[in-house]
Amino acid sequence: MEKILTVTVPAYNAESYLGYCLDSLCLPDLLDKLEIIVVDDGSQDLTGQLADQYMLRFPGTVRVIHKKNGGHGSGINCGIQAAQGRYFKIVDADDWVDAQGFRNLICFLERSLNSSGSSKNVSDLIVSGFYWAFDDGSGQEENFRRKPEIKEPFPGVVYNQVYRFDQIASKLYVKMHALTIRTELLQSHMVRIDENCFYVDMEYILFPIPYAETIAFIRDFVYQYRIGRQGQSVDPNRMIRLQADYDRVLKALFAFYEQCSSGEIPCSHEKCGYIARIIARAAAGKIKILLSLPIRRAVKDRLISFDKGLKKHYPCIYKANCSKGVTLLRLSAYHLYTPACWLLRIKNRRK
Repeated sequence: MEKILTVTVPAYNAESYLGYCLDSLCLPDLLDKLEIIVVDDGSQDLTGQLADQYMLRFPGTVRVIHKKNGGHGSGINCGIQAAQGRYFKIVDADDWVDAQGFRNLICFLERSLNSSGSSKNVSDLIVSGFYWAFDDGSGQEENFRRKPEIKEPFPGVVYNQVYRFDQIASKLYVKMHALTIRTELLQSHMVRIDENCFYVDMEYILFPIPYAETIAFIRDFVYQYRIGRQGQSVDPNRMIRLQADYDRVLKALFAFYEQCSSGEIPCSHEKCGYIARIIARAAAGKIKILLSLPIRRAVKDRLISFDKGLKKHYPCIYKANCSKGVTLLRLSAYHLYTPACWLLRIKNRRK
């Protein structure tokens, strides 16, 4: 039977979480429709052995690829290359899916693929909701406090309808946890993201955009994103330590935008605008990292130099900023640098 959905689970030293993740995916009524690829990224713990056990329990559904360590992006690239399902989704090894929401996602994909055999009803991108699930250390995931980061894709959205991407691009901000992508789109355009690097989520959600013509939304909150786990790359202190990786991703995003805006990669005006707005969010993240560093004149100069360079070389991205904090910094001619540093520290302590 042709698989409807490939879920790739990049996993590195995830033995404490992988079982819960795979249990949430391996629903008996979905096994024939689902391909799960666990990419063991050179783990030093029992991640690989645990994945192999699931492959034995669920033959024909769970596949395991053991490889040397190459980072999260390497696991995603490996999954894209190996995927055989009609659609493709990433679920990180420390996260999981809601059972009924996951069923509804696959049901929507199946209906779309079977609808009168017409490609016009087959969407390139499907967006579902996701929750932040705040890890309280109890190990009882079902009791974690949950919060939707984005309650609805945009005001007035019609769920289960296929839209032309360009028609609603100005209303959208789609994150990786919400995204399911038609596999052929990724494979035929050889979408690849940086390896041996953190913060490649932005690459994954943007690199397919020039080729995506259609998008649909379902109401369900499928993905459960564990937040608060020690050592996560989104932790402010870790982001400071991983500045070089963040800068590397930003450089790749700027180069990608240049390719799209110049026509080297064919891309509509609407899609270029969408890409600029998402990169503007990444640029705001860079400014937040600089504000998290020790309060010094040299750091302030770095911040000003980065932001002025953004304005000079990528004015569309500069103008696409939606961060109120960045806007206030600019309006103050960066005189609010020190208060902004303290406010960010207070905000991070409250998280």
